[in-house]
Amino acid sequence: MLKPDIFLLKDYVSVLYFSCTKLLHYLLSAECVMVSKDDIIKYMLCLPILSGRIGKWIRALSEFDLKYESAKVVKGQVMADFVVQHCGPELAVVDVAPWTLFFDGSSCGVGSGLGIVLVLPRGTTFEFSFPIEASATNNQAEYRAILKGIQLLRKIKADAVEIFEDSMLVINQLLGEYECKDDILQVYHDECLQLLREFRKVTIEHIPKFYNGDANRLAQHASGYRLMDDVLTLELATDDRRREIADYLKYPTKKVSQKLRVQATKYVSLEGELYYRTIDGVLLRCLNKEESKVLMGEIHEGVCGSHQSAFKMKWVIRRNGYFWPTMLEDYFTYYKGCQEF
Repeated sequence: MLKPDIFLLKDYVSVLYFSCTKLLHYLLSAECVMVSKDDIIKYMLCLPILSGRIGKWIRALSEFDLKYESAKVVKGQVMADFVVQHCGPELAVVDVAPWTLFFDGSSCGVGSGLGIVLVLPRGTTFEFSFPIEASATNNQAEYRAILKGIQLLRKIKADAVEIFEDSMLVINQLLGEYECKDDILQVYHDECLQLLREFRKVTIEHIPKFYNGDANRLAQHASGYRLMDDVLTLELATDDRRREIADYLKYPTKKVSQKLRVQATKYVSLEGELYYRTIDGVLLRCLNKEESKVLMGEIHEGVCGSHQSAFKMKWVIRRNGYFWPTMLEDYFTYYKGCQEF
């Protein structure tokens, strides 16, 4: 039983010593009362050990006027009184930060397509464009667009969503103000309502077409009505570091190592694009080696580059919505070779 007490004593002395040194100017001119349930602190103050590191710490603490008191039991009534005294209309209710979904569908003589824009609670935007069969009508394409958007949100485990679209028909049918009489639309309508029940909070609102321009642009590109030059398709190379995780997320029944299965739980694949999910649910786009080198150069020594250290630049990169597994090691190597660092 002696060894655990020695380890506890060392931890308590360390915590007390560093706390007193940080608050030196406040504690030197006042009496400090230590309140604790553990008798080992009382033993430390009454019988100081004058050898080794602990002895040095205790001798340093001797200049403070420290006294020990045992902690009293906090009764439940005290906590209840505290809640009653601090419960009022001025306290705000914590609400779930919602995702935002803009969607649109397009159908023309060339084909049909879907346009989806997802906005994270922190403002990051993700755009998706999907071509579908040319036989779909415009209303069918719009229902397919919102259905695809809801499925993406469920895939990344979003809890709340705000949905905006410029079609009065689709919005009012989802709100129950219009009756859905078309058999094909009824199938999409029922599936959308079933998925929306899985969210904690859902807001559906009609907006003018002007405010839905991004989703409309993506839908027109997917249908072939209006092509865009800045649309990229992700093709992972054989030696790409993202390929193993992306393939496993695409084929989860594939036999892989235990290490890869654990790593894959932190990633999300959205239509061929790989994202890293942080502990608070924010999605960071994963970069390959070439993209990461370009990004490090822009952030470290670009126009607004500050030539910071590796830990600071790792924070800046993640703050801008990007990630790769070896970003800290790569940045240590990069900034050591920078002549201006």
